[in-house]
Amino acid sequence: MFKIIIGALAVLLLTGCSHKLEVLNINDYKNWQHNALDTKTKIGIVSSTQNKYGQQIIRGISSGLNNASAVVFYPYHENQVEDIAVDFIANIDVEQQYDGSGWNFLINFPGFLVWAPAWNGYEYKAKFTIDVALTDANNSAVDTFQTPVDLDIRHAEMDRTWTEVGWFEVGIIPLIGGIAFINYDDDVTPILIDEIEAPIGDYIAQEIVSRINVFLQNPMTPADIQ
Repeated sequence: MFKIIIGALAVLLLTGCSHKLEVLNINDYKNWQHNALDTKTKIGIVSSTQNKYGQQIIRGISSGLNNASAVVFYPYHENQVEDIAVDFIANIDVEQQYDGSGWNFLINFPGFLVWAPAWNGYEYKAKFTIDVALTDANNSAVDTFQTPVDLDIRHAEMDRTWTEVGWFEVGIIPLIGGIAFINYDDDVTPILIDEIEAPIGDYIAQEIVSRINVFLQNPMTPADIQ
């Protein structure tokens, strides 16, 4: 009977100890108002990053611009200038940094005693720096801006929470696991990018829309202002 109970607990542990991805501060990067371009505008988007996750965020920006009355060409290359006439070119770069947390040690040990990895999740940080350089059809500078995005993440999956089997021994496994889990879990990245592609893409797209609208109302380049 004791073995049956232990087996049942183990099955419960292995099937229930995960924490769905949460981005606790995603609303900090939510556009509460949606603005469109003042005129129908063709925008070519050039990616300055070769990283697939950075490119995915740029695709989100493209979608956001499409929803703001832009006609977007992405990816756009310099050799397309003669074939596809655009009003503006947005050169976008996305830098990324992912970090774990020292709190993950305590979440795993002694947190395993109260199933903390399941109800709290492990803590991670993701930092993005998104640089946008806008030029007009004549390749004259229109505007440049940089947007930092710092995300507070919770997530736990079975390849880490299995260490809660410490319940069935003296806790050595979650103790050692806790030390290892201070580091970032690379498995979080593709899930995170899928989650934030639309909201972060729209957030940056709205900033681009705002800058272009200002330029259209007063078409002076930074050089003209100086």
